[in-house]
Amino acid sequence: MTAGAFMAHHPLWHVCGAGLFLLLAAIHRRTRSCGVLAMVLWNLTGVILHELAHLLVGVLLRARPAGMSLMPRREGNGWCLGSVIFRRITAMNAVPVALAPLGLAGVAYWLARHWFSWCRPSFSATLFLYAALFVLLYNALPSRRDLRVALNWRSILVYTPLFAAVVWYFARPG
Repeated sequence: MTAGAFMAHHPLWHVCGAGLFLLLAAIHRRTRSCGVLAMVLWNLTGVILHELAHLLVGVLLRARPAGMSLMPRREGNGWCLGSVIFRRITAMNAVPVALAPLGLAGVAYWLARHWFSWCRPSFSATLFLYAALFVLLYNALPSRRDLRVALNWRSILVYTPLFAAVVWYFARPG
């Protein structure tokens, strides 16, 4: 299905879907101050997806996962809802393992492209798509801890020249 075909099914359904996405974002923001139980229940699916992304990439890049927790625990003024512990984080695998949940954005894109080839276009199917996109996209964001792991000095030394080479390759004229 093409991108044009995606929007061809009653554009008003997509406006309602975008409204649902924004409503879910507001609820998500509100759950932070509603107590740990509400926050855990609201975020459970997304936390599982986020931590599984770390785990999968960690296994693929031989970071040797040592444990995974979905038990919420207090960290300073906030809560940590899940974590994966690795025994072998190196300069080479730290960035992909730490930023693995960004892959959920790719899953969201793929889902949006193919949703209506699996589901008959309807208002409810469209709303369900936007709810799924919300869960995937909100949980694709790296946490502060993820960013700290990714931005260690050894990884910066390894990935800066690589990033510069990619930018140079695509930015050069002709």
